[in-house]
Amino acid sequence: MIKAIIFDCFGVLTKDWWREFLSTLPEGPGKKKAKELNHQWDAGLITIKQFVQGVHEATGRQPEPIEQMMTVPKVLKNTELLDYIRTLKPLFKIGLLSNIGTNWIRENFLTKDEQKLFDDLVFSYEIGVIKPEPKIYQIAAERLSVAPKETVFIDDVNTYCLAAQGLGFKTINYKDFSQMKQELEKILAADSDN
Repeated sequence: MIKAIIFDCFGVLTKDWWREFLSTLPEGPGKKKAKELNHQWDAGLITIKQFVQGVHEATGRQPEPIEQMMTVPKVLKNTELLDYIRTLKPLFKIGLLSNIGTNWIRENFLTKDEQKLFDDLVFSYEIGVIKPEPKIYQIAAERLSVAPKETVFIDDVNTYCLAAQGLGFKTINYKDFSQMKQELEKILAADSDN
């Protein structure tokens, strides 16, 4: 029986500036190093300054969208999804699981009321583990007091969905709101038939 739904942030609740920035880089050692630095930052191993400087040195470009995101509180929110989460909240535990290197989601992105929609927020930098490492999904489920098989995980990165699936989570690879809602409702309907 499904008891919890866990959402990703970037690419689901808002745009994914980092992926957009990466898509502008040519394949090669600079892009590879930028990805490594992003993983280190998300895991809380380096500071934002070290991250930005390292990406600049590796690629010759500043990841300006990331810097802007950290300083501009009014960013594009998926309000349609947040409204839908409000309807799910009375029926399910709701979690947020994000690879992020700062407390930006709490401090700048989600209002206090929006944060109340989530029973738990798991940020990679706070626990030192990033998706797709199995431990981060296990922590997210444990903190909601549910088993993976009782949980739907929603992320725009298919690799992260496959990792969660391997642990027993039901998953949805997010493309857009209507596709996600349709898939989630199909999972929930099949679950209620059992």
